[in-house]
Parts: sequence; structure tokens; C-alpha cells
Amino acid sequence: MLISRVHVKAFKSIFELALPIDPKVTVMIGANESGKTNTLKSVEAFRTDAPFSNSQTCQYSDYYYQGKCPELTIDFTNLSRENRRNLLPVSEVFKDVERFSVLKNGPALSDYHMIVKNEEVPVSNMKRLLDYLPKLLYFDNISLIKNRVDLNTLMNGDKNHTTERNLLKIGGLQNNFELIFEDSTRGRRASEEASRLITQQIRRVWSQEPTIEIKLNVNGKVLYIDISDGTTVYDTPESRSLGFRWYLSFYINFIAQTFEAKANEYFFLLDEPGIHLHPAGQKDLTRVMEDLAIKNQLVFTTHSPFMINREYPQRVRLVSKGREGTKIDSKAYRENWKPLRRSIGLMLGDLFFFNDSGLIVEMPSKKIPIVKRFQFFKSSSDKNNS
Repeated sequence: MLISRVHVKAFKSIFELALPIDPKVTVMIGANESGKTNTLKSVEAFRTDAPFSNSQTCQYSDYYYQGKCPELTIDFTNLSRENRRNLLPVSEVFKDVERFSVLKNGPALSDYHMIVKNEEVPVSNMKRLLDYLPKLLYFDNISLIKNRVDLNTLMNGDKNHTTERNLLKIGGLQNNFELIFEDSTRGRRASEEASRLITQQIRRVWSQEPTIEIKLNVNGKVLYIDISDGTTVYDTPESRSLGFRWYLSFYINFIAQTFEAKANEYFFLLDEPGIHLHPAGQKDLTRVMEDLAIKNQLVFTTHSPFMINREYPQRVRLVSKGREGTKIDSKAYRENWKPLRRSIGLMLGDLFFFNDSGLIVEMPSKKIPIVKRFQFFKSSSDKNNS
């Protein structure tokens, strides 16, 4: 099951907008204070456990003066056979329905409504319906990886050490964390194998330093995490740059989150990922996004052009805010990205680094038919050759 569109009405800075969702990656780009975060938050507010009240209602909408809550509608499509089988007890309409919508206009379970072909359809168990929809996960703060963690902390589920726990999962240990703490040949081999697997994963997605290596070292009941590359000996994560530490933590958490997930089980919402990264790191991050989108849809906000995968211009949503609140432009790539360049203030003069060779052409202000232009260049070339 995929999300194809989100319709938001009277939420914070948003008067009304429709956000088309790409089957894989949706990029929302725009200047600061344009409403990117509010748009993400509006999608998150669809969850049953998210805060939702008239305190979030747009203050220049009629809903605000009427004391009403915002209104959120999510469109769903591409139902699988398994989806239909799970949802048939909720409503017979799922025998042959191709798409449906769920509207939320209040905080209670009774404030959710299923819509098919613009008409509300009765649902026998709304909670069951919502449980089978893609899970909305909002990320605006990644828990950065730490230098060390002890076995008791790993085992008791402390949320402050989620990243370290997930690091061991992608190292193949899953929930068998105790294994690397064994004072035995088996324990040491498990630690070495986990270090190898983690290093292999990180090298695949971090092109800036192909010799990067992650090493897990156990001393008693304490696990130490060390990192090295071609220019340094082993050092702690907290001594590395904030950009790399964030990137490593992001990758660890998302890979672990989706490792055992079913296709399209999650719908990820990310606010300004890669803000601490060098442009080369941001490009690496876009490739990671593509990997994550193989199994789950994701939407992220940015104000960096380096976070745009130019192979898929149709994924970009330009977010801007005017007198009528936050708006979405789904064709920011038209006229050689003119709407986007104008919105974020990007000019040719800002690009002060060029390739080793290039061509700058000055054209006359008077319009000349394209055929005459080529005739001019041809005649000039003939003169030079004579």
C-alpha cells in the first residue's frame, strides 16, 4: 500500500494545500520559514497518538474562528493482496477498491472517516483499519552514536542508547548482544565479524573516505566503539566531525529500522537531514535515501540544492509562503529550475567554482532566429579556416 497524496486544511501556517507523494522519495525544498516543517508535522499529526487540537488551527482560516481542528486527508493506493485480506473484515469495499482516503478532523478515533469515491464508507473497526496503514515515523533528531555502552544498558532498552543497539543489529547480532561480551574465542570472533559487517555497510555509503573502519572492542561488560581511516589511528565517535557522526547515526538507525520491515510498512518523515554534511556527504545521503526507498516511502525537507537527485526532478516539491499561507509547487524544475532558483535565491554568480574547461557565450539582446545564429557561427568558422 502506498500513500499518493496528502491534503491539509487549516494547519498552522497552512491555509490549504495538496502534497502529491512520490512512490519512493518526495523532496520538499524551500527557504527558511516557508512552511516545510509544518507540512511534515501535519502529516505526522494524522497518527492516533500525535497531539491534535484546535490550538494547531491556522489563525487566518474560518476554522480558527469556529474553534474547529485542522483537517487532514491521506490518499492510499496500490493495495496488495495481503492488504485486501487484512482489511476485508473492516469493510467489504476492500474486495475491489483501487484507492481510498482517510480523513481526520479531530483527536478521537471517531474523528477518522474512510472516503471512497468522495463518499464516506462505514467502517466496522476504525482502529484495525488505522493499524494496517503505513506507520508514519517523524525524525527531526537522530540520537548520535556514543563512545561506549555497557551490557546492562543495552539489555534494558534505554532509549538514549538506541543507536548503539541498532549498530549491533546491523552487525548481525540482532538481539543476541551478550555474545560479544563472552570472554571466549566465540565472543571475540563474533565481535570481529560484527565489526567487519558494520565497516562493509558504512564504506558502501560513505564515499568521502573509502578506508573508514569501525571496530568493536569489549573490556569486561563495557563495549567501546572505535573508528579509523587512512589518516588516523582508532579514535572515538565523539572525536569525529559532527557531520560524519550524524551521518553514521542516521544510517545505523534507518537500516536497523527497515531491516526486518515488510514492504511499505513505514512512511518516513525527515526534517532537514544532512544539514551538518559537506555537499559531497549530502550527495552520499541522497543515494542512501534511494536505498531506503526500495522498501518504504519517505519525505524529507531541505534548503540545499545538493540534496536533490536530478535524475528525478518530478519528485521535488517547492514550498513557499505568501499571503495565503504555505503553498506547494510540484513543477519547480520548469524553465531550467527557475521557480526553485528564485525561491532560494540561487544565482549563477553564486557558483564560483567551475570545471577546468567551459564556454561562456554572450548573446545579443535582440532576438535572432535560431537558423541565422548557426549561419553566423558557420561563416565565422569558415573565415578562421581560410
